[in-house]
This record gives sequence, structure tokens and C-alpha cells, in this order.
Amino acid sequence: MNSKRQLKVSLRVFFILLSFFLSPFPVFSQTPFYQGKTITLIRGSTPGGVGELRVRAVIPSLQKYIPGNPTIVMEFMPGGGGRKATNYLYLRVRPDGLTLGNVGGGLIRNAVLDETGVEYDLDKLIFLGTPNSAAHYIFLTNKAFGTDSLEKLRASSGIRIGAHAVGHDIYVTARLFVYLLGLKEPRFVTGYSDPEINLALMRGEVDARAQTTDR
Repeated sequence: MNSKRQLKVSLRVFFILLSFFLSPFPVFSQTPFYQGKTITLIRGSTPGGVGELRVRAVIPSLQKYIPGNPTIVMEFMPGGGGRKATNYLYLRVRPDGLTLGNVGGGLIRNAVLDETGVEYDLDKLIFLGTPNSAAHYIFLTNKAFGTDSLEKLRASSGIRIGAHAVGHDIYVTARLFVYLLGLKEPRFVTGYSDPEINLALMRGEVDARAQTTDR
């Protein structure tokens, strides 16, 4: 009888302890890491353009589904086709989860091709994802340039093509158009942000540009 009573008592104690540890007592609850904190999102370009729109479209979902619902603010850091922002993220930012980056695919190409100014190690960067998975590009010219047909475009010479920094997706894509279309003596005018290329095209500072079809 004593052994049976001891067994019953032991089982009761076991289940009491089990229910104690499994119950959601406030003393054991943890405040989500991101609660009350701010995440800074470094955008490797200037304000404006479809790239910024993609990022801003993602921010509400990040705020909703990250435990703690942190505030997310965006900072712009243009330069070097994303190299400046990526170098900053790699060299200057503390790995505390409070800083994210959004840089174009040029960050991979620049590192693989060993472009100047690359100070980051691709293997040590953490890739979270992308707000878009594919893009289609077009090559367009200013009407005043007079190339309203492919034949006229190929016959022209010295076309001025506006682009971002050397190594940027838009720059590389424009280079591909030049090669595939066989354009003669093209001149690349770099250093623009995306909206600035459009303004330069309207003002006649450049004659053409490459861009995605979702603009």
C-alpha cells in the first residue's frame, strides 16, 4: 500500500510540475527582441524610382510579421552602383539585427568581376531575399534624336546613353543593348540617379537609356 501511495503522490507531483512548466505564466514570457526598436534599412540608391517603391511595398509586411512589430526607417546611400552601401553594411554596421540593406544585383557582379571599390566579402553577407524575382528591360531614345526605327538607330553614331554608376544593373544592361544592337561609338554619361536619367533624357542631355518595363 505504501508503494502504491508513493507512486500516486509521485505521479501527482510530476503532472503538477509538468503543468507548471507548460503553462504560459507571465514570469516565463519574453519580450520580443524587436519590440520598441527601430530597424534601419539602407537603400543603395537615391530616393525615387521603382526600386524604392518595391522596398516600401515590403516594409508593411516586415513590420507586421517580425515579432515585436518594430519601426522600420529607410536611409539612402547612393554611390558606386551599390558598392558604397554594401561596404558600409559590411564594414561599419554592428551585426545586431537592427540594420538591413537593399542593394541591386550589381553587388554580386561587382565582387565576382573584382571591380575597384569592393571591400566586402560575399560569403560573409547574409542574404534574406528579394522583393522581385525577374525584370524585363527596354532601350528607349529621345524623340529629338530622330531614331524612330531600328535601322535608324543602328545607322546613328555617338549616341549619348544616360546611366547610373559603372557596374549598376541599368549601366550593364545598356552595355548589352549597345553590343546586341551593334551601335556605333556610344557615349555613356554616368552618375545619374534613376529619376535624374529621365530628366536628362527630357532635357536633351542624353539621347537614350535602358530601363525596366515596370516603371
